[in-house]
Amino acid sequence: MATLKAANITKYDAGGSGDNYIADGYIKSVEKVWIDSYAIGTTTLGSDDSIAIGVVPKGKKLTEVVVFLPALLAAVSAATVFLDTGATMLMTAANTFLGSMQADGFATTTINPGTAATLRLDPTKFATEMPKDVTIYMKIMMANGLDLTATSATIRSIIKYT
Repeated sequence: MATLKAANITKYDAGGSGDNYIADGYIKSVEKVWIDSYAIGTTTLGSDDSIAIGVVPKGKKLTEVVVFLPALLAAVSAATVFLDTGATMLMTAANTFLGSMQADGFATTTINPGTAATLRLDPTKFATEMPKDVTIYMKIMMANGLDLTATSATIRSIIKYT
C-alpha cells in the first residue's frame, strides 16, 4: 500500500518551513471563530428577510461555516438556506457570493425546515478571501416562495476563518 502526500505536506517534507514555501497552507496561522445565535420567537420570517450571522475581516479566508437549524415548522415543506455578504440576495446558488448551504452528510441543498438540520458551507467555497470587511447573511428560502412561519427556536452559527 502506498503512502500518498498532499501538495503542502510534500513541500514541507522537502524542507519548507511553512512561511515561505507553502502558499495558503495555513501553517502557523491562528483560526478565528465567530459563534452566534438568533432567537426566533413565534414569528414569521419573510421571504425577503435575512439574518446577519457573523463578520469576517478583509483579506481573511473562510475555512468553514456551520449553521445548526432547529425544527422551524410543523408542516413538511422544502427550503434552501443561502449565504451571502449582503442583506439583499438573489436567491439562486449562482447569484450569491457563498451560495447555498449543504445538509450535513448529504450533497443536497434542499432541507425540510420541519426537521432539525446541521448545514455546512459548500466545500468549494473554502479559502474564499473576503474582498473587504463583510457581514455574512443567511436567508431561508421556502420552495413555494411563501414566508416561513417559525416556532420558537434558536438558530446557531459558527464561522471559521484564518
